[in-house]
Amino acid sequence: MKRGRGRALTSRYAALAGMLELAIALPMPVLILHMTGRGLDIATVGLAFTVRALLVALLELPTGGFADAIGRRPVALASQLFTLASFGVLLFVMGPVTALVYAVLQGVGSALHSGAMDAWFVDELGRLEPDAPLQPHLAAVDVAQAAGMLAGSAIGGLLPSLASPLDLPWPLAGFGIALAAGVAIRIVVWFWTLSLIKEPSRRVTNAGVLREGMRAMPEILGDALKLSRDTPIIRWLLVAAAASGLAMVSVETFWQPVASTVLGATAEDSQGFAILGTLAGVAVLGGSLAVMRYGQRFPGGEAALAGFSLLMRGGAMLLFAISASAVGLAAGLGIVYFALATSNVPHDTMLHKLVPSSRRSSMLSVHSLVFSLGIAVASGPLGWLASATSPRLALWISGLLTISACAAYAVIGRIQRAEAGHRAAQVTSPGSGGGGLTDALLLDDSSVPDGPLDGVRR
Repeated sequence: MKRGRGRALTSRYAALAGMLELAIALPMPVLILHMTGRGLDIATVGLAFTVRALLVALLELPTGGFADAIGRRPVALASQLFTLASFGVLLFVMGPVTALVYAVLQGVGSALHSGAMDAWFVDELGRLEPDAPLQPHLAAVDVAQAAGMLAGSAIGGLLPSLASPLDLPWPLAGFGIALAAGVAIRIVVWFWTLSLIKEPSRRVTNAGVLREGMRAMPEILGDALKLSRDTPIIRWLLVAAAASGLAMVSVETFWQPVASTVLGATAEDSQGFAILGTLAGVAVLGGSLAVMRYGQRFPGGEAALAGFSLLMRGGAMLLFAISASAVGLAAGLGIVYFALATSNVPHDTMLHKLVPSSRRSSMLSVHSLVFSLGIAVASGPLGWLASATSPRLALWISGLLTISACAAYAVIGRIQRAEAGHRAAQVTSPGSGGGGLTDALLLDDSSVPDGPLDGVRR
């Protein structure tokens, strides 16, 4: 990236995103162990994740349209308050009722988050540096998030074993200390977001903002859904997003129960989970750096890189599912998270290039909706299967499904090649026309900034 206002913006936003990822990652190496240690079985955990995902699916489109209508800043701040409250409840989880409250709060927060902060960043970058290439900036943010994940996984995994001799009171005892640390960091992140994300004042009262948002949402959401319907590449990106949701929830839900059969499952045994969690963070950081440095050189472009990464991710899930040693677990988990990083940036770059600024939050919410549906479809049945048989079998099945989803990127690559050939033909035979909502949105200068979001859109 060249020096300039865009680079300064990316540095500030990347630092914020990294801190948010730190807060998210702190409890993750022991999250499932925390929940099962409080009396929940894996089936109940899967049910909570299903409720969360279904609530996200229900609220995604309204909240994305709301962010486009009233602004990204208030929606981003509200999302962080809900997720902060959800992890506060999870710290005190004692049974299915509190797990359900956590799922509801987390679902609302996730739905609000998906269409706000990233949309603000992409649009602000386009405003400051219209000619800036998008992928390197997204990769830089991804690197910061990977660093936050690395630090959070290492610290969160070690905290329970370090704190166990202190005999902390409930709810900090056992794995609860990692949850408490994540809550504390989330409070800091909320105030940081408040100071960093700025938007022009809309000069209306709070009630006026709500009325304006409600009036604008039907048209905004209708446009986003039509854009999804009328753009073949977006449709296939959504298929890949559903598969990614399935893969994510499968790994997050089952890696700790699988690893506990090798490493043990008490707070005193958390060093092994800290090592695996740290390894996952290192892998994400390595994958993010690889994309930032070499992603644009990958043969076949973004679709090929994303497809290869998804294939690698599914294969690593199979490896983890069958591993009976710490070395096998480490290899499988490391490859899973390296591939996660190398697939996210090209996938997101393809999506952002196709979406106009005025519909960016809504389209990101459509994308997150499909991602959440993948989570919902997977977490309930696979959680039941894991309880009825074993977590290894559930993870094995999800790995096979992840591998099969690589076909979506193969189709995207074929569509891109066909479109490139069609554009080449138009150069020699000008005069062909387009039409429909997609063309109107993508050619509307009032809604699409110049620069990296202009030109060919997949």
